[in-house]
Amino acid sequence: LVLSRWIERHTQGLGFLLSNNQATALWLYFFLFLPGILVHETSHYVTATLLGVKAGNFKLWPTLKKGGQLVLGSVQVRGAGPLRHSLIGAAPLFWGSALVMLIGRFLHFDALGPALTGGNVEQILALAGQSLSTPDFWLWLYLLFAVANSMLPSPADRLYWTPVLLFFGVIAALMVGFDMMPVISDSVQEGVNAFFAFMASSFSIAVGVDLFFVVFIFVLEALIGFVTGRRLQY
Repeated sequence: LVLSRWIERHTQGLGFLLSNNQATALWLYFFLFLPGILVHETSHYVTATLLGVKAGNFKLWPTLKKGGQLVLGSVQVRGAGPLRHSLIGAAPLFWGSALVMLIGRFLHFDALGPALTGGNVEQILALAGQSLSTPDFWLWLYLLFAVANSMLPSPADRLYWTPVLLFFGVIAALMVGFDMMPVISDSVQEGVNAFFAFMASSFSIAVGVDLFFVVFIFVLEALIGFVTGRRLQY
């Protein structure tokens, strides 16, 4: 979340440094993350349809609202209660994570992470070379970057998360208090563990890619600032 917010601010800052125009910077940011924005809004639409909720007014268009809130796309849903609305709001996180994991595996990033943790230099170099030799590597890396930084739910997506989580928290507390907790089978526990392991792997890939782009954006912003003689304060 911290990396994604930093990237959001500084990519818009790069656009402003290059154009010296807020509207142009906004459009540059929109087109840079367009693949991820498309995945984000499509996941809302598909999930709403799967849950039997009417979805429409699919928009892909940057809008700067009052208070400085940037909206890059939207899908309107009707007739969804708090639970289904929360699931639809969380959809980009899960669909985006799945795409990040697929692209990461295609680029061999899932194997590169453990190698970096283990400190095996030869294995790291071999896997890095294998990743770089993947056809259209830089295109896939860009798509991974765009999706990873567009999959986090927006404030509108999280609108009902607090009451839903509080409701289930109270139910769980009452069940614990009255000793009514059901016995969770081994298969369910394994499924939950597998889900969280999958999400952790996906986030690890996203963080690794973001760290690479943070360095790239930082250097590029410094160079443009040096050439133009302008500096941005965030």
